[in-house]
Amino acid sequence: MNGRRLRLARALALWLATALTLSVAWGQSDYYPHGDGMSWTYDSGVTQRMSGPRDLDGTSVMVLTHYLEGVPVSEDYLRYGPEGVLTVGTAAAGQRLTYAPPLVIYPPAPLEVGDTWRSTTDLGALSITLDAEVIGLRGIQTPVGRFNALQVRQRTLTSTGASTLLDLFFVPGVGVVRFVTQDGSVVDLIERTP
Repeated sequence: MNGRRLRLARALALWLATALTLSVAWGQSDYYPHGDGMSWTYDSGVTQRMSGPRDLDGTSVMVLTHYLEGVPVSEDYLRYGPEGVLTVGTAAAGQRLTYAPPLVIYPPAPLEVGDTWRSTTDLGALSITLDAEVIGLRGIQTPVGRFNALQVRQRTLTSTGASTLLDLFFVPGVGVVRFVTQDGSVVDLIERTP
């Protein structure tokens, strides 16, 4: 009987290890979620909805539309690939800006505490630099659940001297579940589909 239990325990351990390996492998393609129709709604009244892919000047992009109280206010044009998540441009108030080179929003997956990245783009006479660092792993509670989230500190600088600081709490496969703004305001995810 002990030999049978030992074989059963080994078989169960092998099955669990295989299932875990497969779930990690399958999860990598969705590490940075970006499926058509996905949406994230925050308690600030902002909803972000993903659509695409769409051709933008010969580049295949996903479009992240930002809505405020149901009204579309801007779009980000995002490219997902082996180089991570890049923004190739944005549009608001009827004006589209193209980033050349694109800005790196996230580097290749997976993110780890201590990772840093920096990218700069030029918009005519103005340059924008995005500096980011994964500063920790935090357990946080939001209206949609409890998460172990990677805290990403993001600083945006312009050549005119303007600077903003934002902490993003990112969960692989889910997206950003919390924002903390420079003044300490907390914005939580309240709904996510699918």
